[in-house]
Parts: sequence; C-alpha cells; structure tokens
Amino acid sequence: MSTIDNRRARFSSIDGIEREDLPLAYEVWVEDHFAAPWATRETMKLAQHLVRYMANAKTYNMSLGELESLVQLNPEETRKTLAVMQSFGAIDSFTLDRLAGVTVMLNLSYHQRLRVLDAKRRFAAVALGKRPWVKAASAASPKVEARPQTLDPAA
Repeated sequence: MSTIDNRRARFSSIDGIEREDLPLAYEVWVEDHFAAPWATRETMKLAQHLVRYMANAKTYNMSLGELESLVQLNPEETRKTLAVMQSFGAIDSFTLDRLAGVTVMLNLSYHQRLRVLDAKRRFAAVALGKRPWVKAASAASPKVEARPQTLDPAA
C-alpha cells in the first residue's frame, strides 16, 4: 500500500495537476473554504487541520481524540462539521469510527485545479524573470518626462 493510500485525508481527485503541485492545491482549497459564505469557525478550524495533515510527510491515523484535542471539536461536532462541509461540496465523503479513526476525501473542484495551474504558470514566469502582468510601454505612446516638483511661493 502506498503512502497516498495510507492518508486519512486526501483529495478525491487531482486529475490535471501534478503531485508536486499539491501544496499549492492545499492553499487554494483552504482559501476558497475560508472565503465561503457558509464557512463557520468550526469548519475553518477543521479545514486548516486537514490541510496540515495532508501537508505532513508522515502518515498516521487521524483519530477522533486527536481532533478533539487539537481542533477542540468533540466527535458529534466533528460529524456535524464534516456534514456541513459535504453538503456544500468542500468534501466528497467522510467516515468516522472510534477505532479506525477519521477518513476524509476532499473535493478539489475543476475551477480550483485551474487556479492551481494558473498560479504554477505565474510562478514559473517569475522564476524565469518574466512578468506577463507588467505591460511594456509601446513606441506609439508619448514619453512623459518626469520633472521634479517645485513649490512656487507665488501660488
């Protein structure tokens, strides 16, 4: 079983993006979640914890006790919070089991994947010294000479 298969929280699909882009995908997913009008304090805390868990190189069993101590959500609050996140499409599915722990499949939407790819393209342009968002001055536009501003006492 691979490390990805052992993950208790992961994206249900990353079609179109590379594994090395996952840190950027985590950021896009959590930013969208925080900006959602339905997001609550509980869903934000849980979303941040899920992203931290996925970003961690080590895999471990994510237990209900861990969520209770780190995120300050008891098992019933965790279930309700995950149900809210599922109803709004932030996650695809989840399971809660006192012995097996918590398993969550996060939904990385097509729009979020496009934002990841766009950000990756922009980072690559910056790394090459290109800045596509800066418009070059065209030859047709008149050059404006910058002159130092002086104070006229007569004015």
